[in-house]
Amino acid sequence: MYLFINFKAYRESTGPSAKRLMERIEEAFANEDRIKPVLNPLDSLLKTRYEKYIQHADAISSGAFTGFLPMDLLGQYGYKGIMINHSEHRLPLASTRKSVEFSKVHGLKSLVCASNLEEIKEIAEFGPDMIAYEPPELIGGDISVSVARPEIIKEAHQLVQGTGIELIVGAGVKNGRDVKISRELGAKGVLVASGIVKSMDPIGVIEEMLKNMGD
Repeated sequence: MYLFINFKAYRESTGPSAKRLMERIEEAFANEDRIKPVLNPLDSLLKTRYEKYIQHADAISSGAFTGFLPMDLLGQYGYKGIMINHSEHRLPLASTRKSVEFSKVHGLKSLVCASNLEEIKEIAEFGPDMIAYEPPELIGGDISVSVARPEIIKEAHQLVQGTGIELIVGAGVKNGRDVKISRELGAKGVLVASGIVKSMDPIGVIEEMLKNMGD
């Protein structure tokens, strides 16, 4: 399984705070390749031994653009993947498709977020590497999707089974129990934000989650 840590735009996880948090995580989990930080574009120069993702980029090539993040430049900043269509940065379906296509052209892994089963079906047709199922009403809450709607995770897994697309579970994931349930229902990873970056003990939370991922 993978542990995607979405740094979002919290004060605790951007700028100097992002650097300190990353250093703490790397010191505690030096040889851990399951951790995948998803960074705010402001922190694109932040270096890490982990395979890092960006929270958003635009499906355009570098050129005369202002206020955009051309996807073809991401490799220069050490990015290996991109998160697409997060519930806090939604895209039209056509733009999501274009972003997945661009990511393939430029050798980037794609983690595409979906808010419901119908959206998973539509996005699966684009052939992303991973789909993150995140019911928007549970994001940032105290109850995870694995507890509130475990049957939906199982259905989501069935939708991508045999396609080569890996299912990632997000929305309210905060502890090892959430990870264990997600794994047992077929997920290949979890996407976590506030449960780690706003925790009083982020290292302890990560350690617990990793222990519940299995082999």
